[in-house]
Amino acid sequence: MSFLTDDEIASLRIRQMIVHVVGGKEEFEPQPVMDGVEHIDFFLARIQDAASSGVHRFENKSTTKALLQQIGSQEISFEEGAQELSRRFSNDHVGSSRDGAFFVFELETDDPQVLFYSLIKYDYRQAIELYAHKGRNALRQIVHAFVREKRAIQKSCLVRVKNGVVESGVSAIDRMGDAPDLTDYFQKFLEVVRDRDTKELSERLNEVIRGTLQKCRMQLPDQDVPSAVSATKDFLRGRENVDDESIREALFVAAGRPNEDVRAEIEKVLSRQLKDKKLAGVTFKPDPESLRRAPRRKVQTKEGVLLIYPGEQENRAVSRQPNGSGGWTITIRTSEHLVEDGTLPEKSRPDA
Repeated sequence: MSFLTDDEIASLRIRQMIVHVVGGKEEFEPQPVMDGVEHIDFFLARIQDAASSGVHRFENKSTTKALLQQIGSQEISFEEGAQELSRRFSNDHVGSSRDGAFFVFELETDDPQVLFYSLIKYDYRQAIELYAHKGRNALRQIVHAFVREKRAIQKSCLVRVKNGVVESGVSAIDRMGDAPDLTDYFQKFLEVVRDRDTKELSERLNEVIRGTLQKCRMQLPDQDVPSAVSATKDFLRGRENVDDESIREALFVAAGRPNEDVRAEIEKVLSRQLKDKKLAGVTFKPDPESLRRAPRRKVQTKEGVLLIYPGEQENRAVSRQPNGSGGWTITIRTSEHLVEDGTLPEKSRPDA
C-alpha cells in the first residue's frame, strides 16, 4: 500500500460512497449516495489492500481524470460525478466480464488539502452463512456477498487530489490483466498509460533484494549477503510473476527458513524497502536478465596477484580504476572483519 503515506494510512476515512450494479441485462439505473457508510473498517481494509504502488499515470485528456477533477474541485457534486463514472463503466462493461458491483469512494485524511477517490469493481461471491434459528444452528445462502479475498476485487483505481487538483499518478490493479498491465477495457475507461516499464521495475526489484539482505545481514547464514542474493534470485527465477509474497518467501529461503522472530524482522525490513522503491503491492514479470546470477570474476595481475570474487560485488565491494600509466588500481572494501587471512602451501614443482 505504498501509494499511501504512513500518515495517510493512519488517518484515512470514508467521507462518501456510492454503489451500482454492473453487468447483466438490466439498464443502468443511477443510485443515490448511500445514507451513512456502514461496515467502514471492512471497506477501508479493501481499499488499502488494493492501494499498490503506482505504475500508471493519466493521459492528458483522460475523461475519468476530468470527472474526478470536477468532483474534487466541487464543480459538480460527488453524487453527480460518481453516477457518471459508474454509468460509463457499466455501459462499456464487456460481455465476458463477471457481474458485480462498482463502488466509488471519496476519502479524506487529517490533511485538509488532500482527498482520495477510489473506484472498485467488486465481484459477487456466493457464501453460506451460519445463523441461529429457533434456538438451533441453521445455514442460509447469500448470493450477493462481498468477501475479504483480494481476488474478489477485480479492478481498482486510487487517485490523490491535492489542493483541488487531481495528481497524474494512479494506483491501478486489474486481476484480469497481465500484471501490472490492465485489460484494454479498463485502461480505456481510465485512459491511463504505463509510467514505469519492466526494466525499471526489475532494477527496483534488485535494489529491494540487496537492500533487505544487507540490513538483515546478521540473520543470514554466515552473514553472507552475496550468497543470499543469489539464492533469492534462484528462487524467483522460476516464477511467472513476482509480488510481495513471492519475494518474502524467497528471502526466507535465502535466510535458511528462519524462526518466527527472524521472519518478522525480515518482513519489517522488506515492507519498508518495497515502499521506498515503490514496489509494494505490484505484481509483474521481471526482465530475465535482472534475476540472472552474475558470473564470478577472476582478475590476475602481471605481478601474480590473483583475485576471485562474486560478480554481484563488481563496483560494490570491489572497484577498479585505471591509474593513468597503463595499470589499474583495485580497491576492496569490507564492512566486516576478514573471514580468512592466511597463507597457502607452496605448490610442488614438476620434475625438470
